[in-house]
Amino acid sequence: MFSTLGKKRNLFVSEPPRRFSTVIETALIAAIAFLTSMHAFSHALSRNDLLARYGQMDVGRLEFATILLTLALALLLYMTMRAKLRRVGRLQQELQARNATDPVSGALTRGHFLHALDEAIGNHGANGSVAVVLIDIDHFKQINDVFGHPAGDAVLHFCAQAARQAFPGAVVGRLGGDELALFVCHDTRVTEAMVGQCCDRYLEVLRQGAAIENNRPAISASLGIALAPTHSRDLNDVLSYADLALYRVKNAGRGSWLVFGSAILDEMQRERFIERELRAAITQDQLEVHYQPIVDANGNLSSLEALVRWTNPVRGAISPAEFIPVAERSQLICELGRYVMRRVCHDMPRLPDVPVNVNISARQLAHEGFLAEYLQILDACGVAPSRFILEITESALLETSDAFVAKIADIRAAGFRIALDDFGMGYSEFNQLRKLPFDIIKIDKSYIQTIGTDIVTDTFVSAVTQIAGQMDRIVVAEGIETRDDNHRASLAGCRLFQGYYYQAPMALDRLSEAYRSGTCHGDGAAAGKDDDAAPAEPASAGERVSDAA
Repeated sequence: MFSTLGKKRNLFVSEPPRRFSTVIETALIAAIAFLTSMHAFSHALSRNDLLARYGQMDVGRLEFATILLTLALALLLYMTMRAKLRRVGRLQQELQARNATDPVSGALTRGHFLHALDEAIGNHGANGSVAVVLIDIDHFKQINDVFGHPAGDAVLHFCAQAARQAFPGAVVGRLGGDELALFVCHDTRVTEAMVGQCCDRYLEVLRQGAAIENNRPAISASLGIALAPTHSRDLNDVLSYADLALYRVKNAGRGSWLVFGSAILDEMQRERFIERELRAAITQDQLEVHYQPIVDANGNLSSLEALVRWTNPVRGAISPAEFIPVAERSQLICELGRYVMRRVCHDMPRLPDVPVNVNISARQLAHEGFLAEYLQILDACGVAPSRFILEITESALLETSDAFVAKIADIRAAGFRIALDDFGMGYSEFNQLRKLPFDIIKIDKSYIQTIGTDIVTDTFVSAVTQIAGQMDRIVVAEGIETRDDNHRASLAGCRLFQGYYYQAPMALDRLSEAYRSGTCHGDGAAAGKDDDAAPAEPASAGERVSDAA
């Protein structure tokens, strides 16, 4: 604010000299015009009359003085105009520099940065090289929401300054809201190791934190790198490759960097194949829904969790860990969610008379017509919402705003019950227990399987079960694979259990047969293994990622 006021004051003080300069210029022009007129008038008179009146010497002196004075005035006018042109030129340069610089971050604006990058690639394409780095500040929206927009501006400025510090000689630009970019020119080929050292240094500077009011929160960023001419000599291609690398970093968990390579293109091709085939699988009804029991301490069935499975005609069984993230990124997750809901409704007559847990992702919740579409499916199938428990995955639990809480409340008001899934992972926090209207907490298996071996885990699980007890909520222990897991989770206060110790996910026919024959019990025998044996089908990350469907 003070710097802005200073600029305005300087501009105001400089006004009188400008007006004085204009007056001088006008007077000089008038004087020159007057002398020129007098000179012309003298030539209009008869020379004999002038000589008779003033004498030859006086006439000559008068003409010489007039010419000399005219030249002097013309020279003075030239110098004045030249100074004015220089001043105008400086002002124009200042305006151009001001337009070229983003006022928040101090980096170049998008247009000027891209123009400079294009020139750099053209000048260094023959012998040298240019390293291009795209920077995306992780969770920038949360910084704005928690600390306010002025704090977000301070973080942007800090990240731009840190880029200049970590990448000597870099040209830094701001491409968008939370996106920065930089490029570094070299007369020789740049290696990935050289760029990697600078990226590591940059991330380390960010971890030291930005000064925001009385706080210094650590900052994280994701970086995607492309090299010219190693990857391409075209500006658009280089930016596209760097963006692909950045995209992979963000999907892998953020807070790191990656140099573009052929493996990324291969991964893109695999993802496009999965997206295309998954779309076809949904249309052609090629997906299955398996069910995993959730039981009480005596092994009695409490509910079933619906998990989608896919066997592709070309590639065979495709793990949910592979196709669920693709569905999330390609907007197919909403269509996939509706598919699973319809299949569960279709299976209801053959399922045990218990609620079915269906998983909901953040993208589904963000869809405006989510609740109306699900209610329409249930109405068409004649199934009551009370038969369903909607498990909200951790990606959806980042927000506890009033609007989000109201949306969850509307879902409960429609008759669904709500479970907080994978609680304790990622960005789950106790504030969610206080603000979100829910019925069930599902503690992630990574906590359940380390109870009794880690004091932090013991404290966390104990706190969750006590809070749930006070709020009359149910706690489910996920990932029960051995008798010891089951015993420790029971002692910690969990009342419902899910995992391979009790039963692996089963297809509908097998589930119906198991419950008709009474072979589903909570003693570990139903899964066909000893108490301490590893599950026949590992409870891999894919099992949990599949919950997003």
